[in-house]
Amino acid sequence: MLSLMSQSDYLSDEVFGLEQERLFGRLWIFAALKQLLARPDSFATRTIGGVPLLLQNCGGVIRAFENQCLHRQMPLQWEDYGERPLVCRYHGWAYDDQGAPRHIPGRDEIYRYDEAEAGSLRLRQFAVECVGNLVFVNLDENPMPISGQFSAGLLERLAAVSGAFDNEVIHSRIAAKYNWKLNFENVLDGNHVRYLHPRTFMPFMQPGNGKEAALPSIDPGEIDKCRLQDLSYESRAVFKVAKRPWHDNVERFGTEDVYYNFFLYPNVNFISVAGNIFLIQQFNPLAPAKTEIGFSLMTARKRRRIPASAALLWAHLCGEKAVLDEDIIALEALQAGLHPGGQAARHGVYEKQLMMNHAIYRRMLGAEGT
Repeated sequence: MLSLMSQSDYLSDEVFGLEQERLFGRLWIFAALKQLLARPDSFATRTIGGVPLLLQNCGGVIRAFENQCLHRQMPLQWEDYGERPLVCRYHGWAYDDQGAPRHIPGRDEIYRYDEAEAGSLRLRQFAVECVGNLVFVNLDENPMPISGQFSAGLLERLAAVSGAFDNEVIHSRIAAKYNWKLNFENVLDGNHVRYLHPRTFMPFMQPGNGKEAALPSIDPGEIDKCRLQDLSYESRAVFKVAKRPWHDNVERFGTEDVYYNFFLYPNVNFISVAGNIFLIQQFNPLAPAKTEIGFSLMTARKRRRIPASAALLWAHLCGEKAVLDEDIIALEALQAGLHPGGQAARHGVYEKQLMMNHAIYRRMLGAEGT
C-alpha cells in the first residue's frame, strides 16, 4: 500500500509548524521523571511545541509553568534538572506555588505596580498528569483526558513499570539531522534490526520473534477507523539476558527475560531489558530536518548499594548509543535523499501499525497538512 505521507511531510516548514501546534500543542507529551521531582523546589525544564516549560515541585504538587519570568522573559530555571526556589536570577522576582509573584524587589520604587496590577500577574500554567514515575504535560487550554490518548490498560502498565525506577538516573541528548517522525517510525519497524544492527542488537534477539504467522491483515477501512489510543501500546520480545552480579542488588520488575517496548505516541520509545534496566528515548523536533534524541536511563530500584553504579549506567548508555548511532547514519541518509517531488513509500503487511500512525497524523493535522 502507498503511504499516506508525502516526502514533503518530512521537509516542509509549514508542516513542521502545524505539528508543533496540532500534535505537540494538543497531545500529552512526556516531560520529566517524577522521582527526580520529589523534593521541595526540585524542578525539570523542557521545550514542548516550541514552548519552554518548567516543572516544579510546589509544596508537594508538581506544576508546569512557562519557563519565562513575567518581567523580561528570562528563564526561571536553567538546568535540565535541579533543586532551587522559583526565583528569577536576572532581577530577583520570586514566585509562589501558584505562579504569582510573591516578591518583586523595588516594586513600589522602580516598577510602580499598584496592588491591582501586581495581583493580576501569574505565570502561564499547563495541565500535568503523573503516571507512575512518568510526568506528562499538555499545552492545550482545554486538554483531552489522558485516557483519550492512552488506554486504561496501558496507563496501568506504565504506572506499574515506571514505579520500579531507581532514583539514580543518567541523561544524555544527541542531535541528529533528520525529521523526528523518522525516528518514531524506525522504532515501530522491527524488521530493520537484522539489517542495520546485525552485531549490536540482533545477537540478543531469540529465534521466533516476529514470526510471519503473527502478521496482521490490512483492511483499509480499519486503518481509517483507528483511534488515537491505538498508536500507543506495549510489545515484548524474548531476549538473551546475561546474568550480572548487580542484578541481585535491584528489585527487578517481573520475572521474564524479555525486551519490553512501550511505544508512546507521538515521540517516546520506553524500553526495559528484563525489568532490570530502563531506558526512555524521546525524539524531540527542533526543525523539519533536525531532531534531538533525549535519553534517560536507570536501573530498577536498588535493594542495596551497587559499587560503581555511575559507571554501570554509563556503560549501558554507551551500548544503547551504539545502536542509535547505526540508526542515525541510516536515517540521516534517508532524510538527505528526500525531495518534494519524490514518490510516496510503499508499505508491507507488517507495517500496519505505521500506517495507523500515519492515518491519525493526517487526521490531526487536517487538510492543510496533506
